[in-house]
Amino acid sequence: MKSILFFLFIYHLIINSICDVPTCDSQPFCKEIRDGTQKSSFTVNEYTLIDGVLVLNATNNLGIFFEMKIFMLEGGMIRVKLEDPSNPRYDLKTVLNQEPNLRMGKIDFESRDYLIFSGIGGEEEIHVYFNPLELEVYKLIKNTYEMILKINDNQMLNFNVEDSNKAVSLDFNFIHAQVAYGIPQHAEQLSLQNTINGEDKNPYRLFNNDFCCYPIGTKEALYGSIPVLYAHGTELTSGVFWLNSAQTFVDINPNNTLKSLFISQTGSLDFFVLTGPNLKETILQYTSLTGSAPLPPLFSLGHHQSRWSYMSQEDALGVVEEMDRNDFPFDVIWLDIDYLQDYKIFTWNLETFPNPIGMQEEIGRSGRKLVLIIDPHVKREEGYFVFDVATENGYFVMDKNGDDFQGACWPGKSSWFDFLNPSAALYYSSLFTTFANTTDIVHIWNDMNEPSVFALSTNTMPDDNIHYGGVLHEEVHNIYGFSQTVNTHHGLLERYNHKKRPFVLTRSHFAGNQRFAAVWTGDNIASWEHLKISIPMCLTLAISGVSNCGADVGGFVGDVTEELLQRWYQTGAWLPFFRAHSSMYVERREPYLFNEDVQKRIRNAIRERYYHLPLWYTLFFEHEKFLEPVIRPLSYHYSDDVNTLEMDDQFLVGRDVLVHPITDEDVGDVKIYLPGGVNEFWYDIVNEYLYYGVGYETVKVDLDSLPVFYRGGSILARLEEHRASSQFMHDDSYTVYVFLDKNNYAEGNLYFDDYESFDYLENKFKYFKLIYNNIGGLIINDVDDEGEFDRLFKIAKLIVYRHPASVTKNYSEVNVNGASYKVEHVNDYRFEVNNLNVTIGDDFQMRFY
Repeated sequence: MKSILFFLFIYHLIINSICDVPTCDSQPFCKEIRDGTQKSSFTVNEYTLIDGVLVLNATNNLGIFFEMKIFMLEGGMIRVKLEDPSNPRYDLKTVLNQEPNLRMGKIDFESRDYLIFSGIGGEEEIHVYFNPLELEVYKLIKNTYEMILKINDNQMLNFNVEDSNKAVSLDFNFIHAQVAYGIPQHAEQLSLQNTINGEDKNPYRLFNNDFCCYPIGTKEALYGSIPVLYAHGTELTSGVFWLNSAQTFVDINPNNTLKSLFISQTGSLDFFVLTGPNLKETILQYTSLTGSAPLPPLFSLGHHQSRWSYMSQEDALGVVEEMDRNDFPFDVIWLDIDYLQDYKIFTWNLETFPNPIGMQEEIGRSGRKLVLIIDPHVKREEGYFVFDVATENGYFVMDKNGDDFQGACWPGKSSWFDFLNPSAALYYSSLFTTFANTTDIVHIWNDMNEPSVFALSTNTMPDDNIHYGGVLHEEVHNIYGFSQTVNTHHGLLERYNHKKRPFVLTRSHFAGNQRFAAVWTGDNIASWEHLKISIPMCLTLAISGVSNCGADVGGFVGDVTEELLQRWYQTGAWLPFFRAHSSMYVERREPYLFNEDVQKRIRNAIRERYYHLPLWYTLFFEHEKFLEPVIRPLSYHYSDDVNTLEMDDQFLVGRDVLVHPITDEDVGDVKIYLPGGVNEFWYDIVNEYLYYGVGYETVKVDLDSLPVFYRGGSILARLEEHRASSQFMHDDSYTVYVFLDKNNYAEGNLYFDDYESFDYLENKFKYFKLIYNNIGGLIINDVDDEGEFDRLFKIAKLIVYRHPASVTKNYSEVNVNGASYKVEHVNDYRFEVNNLNVTIGDDFQMRFY
């Protein structure tokens, strides 16, 4: 069987390499719009205000009647929809977290040529020009309405209604922007290339595609499509969320202003204008539309160990045993497709995994979880219960003739669930509750869900496949994987009676996927280039709503060098999803297989991750509550600093930790940019040195080094006992790190709960604010007085970092609840209080003397 898989795998790689990658020029619907061969103009004939919504009746140059609706929304957003009333298109309702709150609109000015429309109590207005139809968006900034965006400025609005061509397009001109971010997923830098005047004049393609071993810098689509574009400048930032799940091409032209053109093969013309006015606010506006990720269970933020494949129960348990024997912390072991019987989903190969329950019980006793892969294709085999039920009830996607679509994937001849069919989706979800031979440690990985179909021409389903309700596949292609993960998530919720938070990983993704699953960067290569590109890929996903992102540590395809593997672990430990994964066709690379020096560096990188689990968990809680991305480009917090515009080789974890991974071979020093100005401090706690945020610094590194800096003015709580997994850390005491700013002040947050249930939604949690000042010392307060949780916050040690010149008095002791503890002055940068063993219930104060 392994030889058959090898043939399929190599066949798949060959397909990827020899297929003509579809471009805009190769597809008439796109080429004719882009080069101006097909161009239509629209004229507004009349308008009216209905329930606070501006409704425009317009015709194009062919005399076809359309209706445009403009909605003013709460939160600084505007929605625009253009519809053909006689032929409605598919509505992507499930993508939005909820329908956004409408702000009642009013017409402020009207004339023969244009009108001004605004929202009551808002800071945005839109100027609508009638002939030809154009829109201008203004934002109230410093008491002046500033134009931020022109829409249809180049008259590229198209809405085709022929059966053979249903393309839609529209151009956007962002007035103040210097760079463009967004529209993942591409193996691309944070700042998007110029597609008009650059070296590669192809537009970016959004079309979910199984693209193993993708080249770096390609504008070709990868596994996911999130059609949000941010136009960022040091003075103003705005954006557009193009709500369309069909194949889409996007042009970028940053030249004086930033111009963009969206062309979709079919589907609706429905978009949101995000008015900013800075990068942070623009990102928060988008995330408010598609939702934040629910707080993940703590174990999922630990270290994951995976391979395609652990071929037997003995193999999998052997890995767990060896990881423990060699003291490598990890939380999850993964099983790829070879645990299945003949690659049939929701089955077990009982020859190689003879006792799945016993295996899971042993994994559970070790403090770990198990993730199992479930793909969306179903082996066509009579007598296989999933196939029989789905066939009998019409649960598969159909071909153009109305028969079950058949294609090839890992099981051979297969059909695919139609998740648009409510009954099919419900049946698929129910399979997780009845999944035989599984226990409560099981979580799920959705793969091959672009959907990947082993075919020479497209690598996916034909456009004319038919979904429930007569919807053509071309219209919903990019939400196929999204729809699977929605129902996987729902299935796990039902399986665990809504008592436990499920963990799902998906390869294919769309806008809003963060509400249901984490994402990784797909089948990468064991190369320095792929290590380097994983950072901007995950940063782009983070600002596009998907914070829980990572890349296969070590690279999926190809053998990895020892130096590259060590650097990848060091980098992967600072990305939200931290999984080591590789193909079966590369040498085994579990960390215990290497020499002692390599093991030590990998072990230290993993431990660094576990030290910071309180930070990651707090940031994900705050992401759910406040919508901010967990990892952030420097331009997120330093948006007026021109040096950060295109910076993607370093990033921020939350607000307070700056990480600069080493992504080049044989490096002895690295140039690091420290932002914020002379009054911003950045602490290097390894080398015990304080830097000012005044720009570039050259820092010496070796194989043991990963430059990490903590911002002055911040406080972090770390867990520094060495444990086998996060499960054994729940009751550990914290080491509190204080990094003082120029005013000898710092603050930070710490959140914890039971780490796995939904009780936190019923106020069963603790959310503390930690404050340090010269007057009161360390103060800890409940941020949310309604939070009730019986686990106590224990501090074992306090470490305070400061500017040496700020030392006016050396404290000798600290008083906590009547007890005194000695203060140890380690050097001019740092003093410590050890052996505290202090328990904090609610509010708390520590005074220095």
